[in-house]
Amino acid sequence: MSPDRVTADAIENALMDEVLCLLGSGKEADCYLGRYKGAFLVLKVYRLHRTPHKKHGILGYAVDRMGSIAAREFTLLQRAYRAGVPVPTPARRVDNMFTMRYLGEEAKAPQLKDVVLEDARFAAEQVLEIVRGLVKAQIVHGDLSEYNILCLHNKLFVIDFLQAIDFSSNVDRHKRIEEAKPYLLRDLRNLERFFAKCSVDLDADDEYDRLLSTTELSYMRPV
Repeated sequence: MSPDRVTADAIENALMDEVLCLLGSGKEADCYLGRYKGAFLVLKVYRLHRTPHKKHGILGYAVDRMGSIAAREFTLLQRAYRAGVPVPTPARRVDNMFTMRYLGEEAKAPQLKDVVLEDARFAAEQVLEIVRGLVKAQIVHGDLSEYNILCLHNKLFVIDFLQAIDFSSNVDRHKRIEEAKPYLLRDLRNLERFFAKCSVDLDADDEYDRLLSTTELSYMRPV
């Protein structure tokens, strides 16, 4: 979507009063900085990809699909926020767009990878609390690393829930938990690798075993 179209859609749907600039682009979505009622917000827009051979056709990336992906991420963001996990405060969603708190002041909050940590051990404990809080909210991030953890005033926030696994449903919960486990271990090993560079010993396997014993992940099939 062009910036003009994004601005028009955001204003028309009362998500923003004005869109100021593009903050960043990912594989599926763009994030913009804007203002609504005087407050700075981030607008996340899932892009609609059109096929090159059919000018007006959309294949696999229809409005409904992008809307459902945005709705899923927004719902997970809301649940994490309500569970006390430090995430950007969710605001509103319309179709393939949603808004959330802007983490930053004159400049956006840096990624963890770009921060010189005064107390790396304290930061490591913060990220473990994030993982534990998400598990309590029945979420595994699935793509957690120093690239999607932001630092603002020495507090860490987790972003980007596109690949998160939600195991809150009672219908197929056992299946979803089994799907989530390798992603949880990968998240922890990503963090272990990063903090090893900061001379902090974060034992991913030990934390993983501890989390598996929690009520949220110790699912028992009915007899």
